[in-house]
Amino acid sequence: MKKLIENVAIVLMLIFLATSVAGFILDRPVLVSYAYSESMTPTIDKGDLFFINPLSKAGDVGDIIIFHRRDGWTVHRIYAITEEGYITKGDNNVATDQQDGVYPPVTEKDVIGKVIVIGGHPLVIRGGGDFIENLRSKMNNVYIVGALIIIGTVLTFSGGKKNKKHRKKSKRFFKVPMKTVYAAVSVLIIAGFLFVTMASWGTLAFTYSSTLAGGQKEGWYLPGTTFEKNLSVENHAVYPFYYFIEPKSERVRLLSEDTFEIPGDGSHSVLLAVSVPGDTRIYREEIEVHSYPAILPSGTIRWAYNIDPYLPLLLYSIELAAIMMVFYYLAGIGEGEIVRIRVRRRSILSKITGDGLL
Repeated sequence: MKKLIENVAIVLMLIFLATSVAGFILDRPVLVSYAYSESMTPTIDKGDLFFINPLSKAGDVGDIIIFHRRDGWTVHRIYAITEEGYITKGDNNVATDQQDGVYPPVTEKDVIGKVIVIGGHPLVIRGGGDFIENLRSKMNNVYIVGALIIIGTVLTFSGGKKNKKHRKKSKRFFKVPMKTVYAAVSVLIIAGFLFVTMASWGTLAFTYSSTLAGGQKEGWYLPGTTFEKNLSVENHAVYPFYYFIEPKSERVRLLSEDTFEIPGDGSHSVLLAVSVPGDTRIYREEIEVHSYPAILPSGTIRWAYNIDPYLPLLLYSIELAAIMMVFYYLAGIGEGEIVRIRVRRRSILSKITGDGLL
């Protein structure tokens, strides 16, 4: 039982590492991320690594959340809660993010998780983000992918060969073939890739006021008029991404293309035309954004997206599964023994749990 618990812990650790590494490469916070600025100092200093609970998105005043806004990912504290969403503020900032009207309140669907807090203090690794940032600046994506392949190969093939003396004793054990373990690892890799991709989906949002005092202040417009709005879509990842944008309101229409590709560390400007309603009040408009790694032809992704936004994920799964299968045959992965569970036990419980060894 002790060994079984250890094996489960190892698998969970591998899943954590795989999703975290993928998140850093694609610049999509999943389970761990780091602070890019000093806005949360001294709670989370610039360059500090912090851990994320992606299952907790509904926040309360005082919670530290990770959310997406049009200029990237942000980790700030919930300062207040309104009907429109969360009012957020960095611990080191004087004003809230929404005070000048540049950023709208944060909705729950913009939140990807909350910072894990233990004993009233966030779980951080001081300076951990600086190390990762330096590593990313010195290694391009080809080297990173190559390193991951080498590490995965070493982990996959380690323990495959046994000496003859050990093979004689292994007759009392149930053997799990190498191909079974490889299949399980492949499924975890594909699932992690899809999870990171979906974590990047979100919305671009902005607010404006329909008022009879339109024009007297930025963001104030006369009822019944139309104004143009520029939004910037940024890709902070090292890989190029395809982006698909779609206004969620009939009041907003696109004046530029709704599909485009952004290279790594690049940006793209989106021009909108907004029709101001006749009712005088504050309005919030949202632009839905779906992004996909550029590892398939753009025409294929566009065709699949027009059918359903989740269909490109299926195509990615097929492509990755094919790559895993080709690697399986080229590497000549055989029937090496990985997990051994004793067959002869005195109790039924022992037969079920066994003492699997890695």
